[in-house]
Amino acid sequence: MNDVLQFLVSVDHDASRATSELRSEPATAVLGLVSAWWVKGPLLVAAGWCADLRGRRVLPLIAMAATVSFLIASALNAGLKDLIDRSRPPVEMGFDALVGLPSSPSFPSGHAMTAFATAAAIAVLAPRLRWPVLALAALIGFSRIYLGVHFWLDVLVGTVLGAAIGVALAWPLRSRCCGRERPATAAMV
Repeated sequence: MNDVLQFLVSVDHDASRATSELRSEPATAVLGLVSAWWVKGPLLVAAGWCADLRGRRVLPLIAMAATVSFLIASALNAGLKDLIDRSRPPVEMGFDALVGLPSSPSFPSGHAMTAFATAAAIAVLAPRLRWPVLALAALIGFSRIYLGVHFWLDVLVGTVLGAAIGVALAWPLRSRCCGRERPATAAMV
């Protein structure tokens, strides 16, 4: 088991180094912006509010599901980071970060976990927004690797855990807010 873990860490380091070779000033500017705290939470939650407004729902189920998914992912992420306590790339392998290095441990990526929790909840409940919010969440996750503050495994595990949270929270609400077979008036809560 230890050999498998060492192999995964070695591949993770190599993939992170390879990603750093993609750096350019325009990409750094865009990905630095995408990595901002207000994109992974407030902007994605706002997408849920827009879906609720567009659907003229009295009860904002999509926005609430997005918000609760974000909060659950944040809490779980903090606990996992404390439990696992993995160093970030600049500390673990002398890697240059392009933004300020967070003081929290690296694994799993909180940005990826919260972005995918929020995006997955929206994707389940607002199918028209599915691809834009999932693409934004993927860009947020990639930005963390590109900027040198996370390893690939941090982001991949954060993505899977976050998506699972969002889907698990939103799936039971689907019939209340987005049944495709029903007329639009019946879909309103």
